[in-house]
Amino acid sequence: MQSFVEELALCVAANGVKGPALLWSEDPTTLPALLGMSRPARPEPGAGSSVPGGPGTEELAAELGRRLQLRVRSSYRFLSAGSPVTEGAPRGAESTVTVLEGACRCVLSRIGEDPAPRPSHPLGMRLRSGGTLFVPRGHTYRLSEIYAPTTLLELHLECPD
Repeated sequence: MQSFVEELALCVAANGVKGPALLWSEDPTTLPALLGMSRPARPEPGAGSSVPGGPGTEELAAELGRRLQLRVRSSYRFLSAGSPVTEGAPRGAESTVTVLEGACRCVLSRIGEDPAPRPSHPLGMRLRSGGTLFVPRGHTYRLSEIYAPTTLLELHLECPD
């Protein structure tokens, strides 16, 4: 898990002022380690899809926060097959979204701009299990085309008080 924290910290530091980035961990043990962390049960459909992270993700968030000198909050987002379009509203200065299971289409846009829901959108991509998207300050994202149950780990980076 240490290598994942290092890669995330590097990604945030390198891309924070430049723009969005997609990260695939070089360590093949990262995804199995993330999947092995205890997490809340998938909520019933319609019960709300985002829940706070558990002890494992709190440790991950704390370590990333120490490296970046930021507060980091973790949460899980559970999407069911056929879920309607889901917005990722900014909840901090920046965020990372890691697909643990499943896949979805993600379209990024600047806050206040209408994200074009067409495949040719320059900031649109298909996120698959193991991929992490860095969402910089001033951006939001829209998730769609969810064909199988999908679990996301979101880390919200906040400036310290």
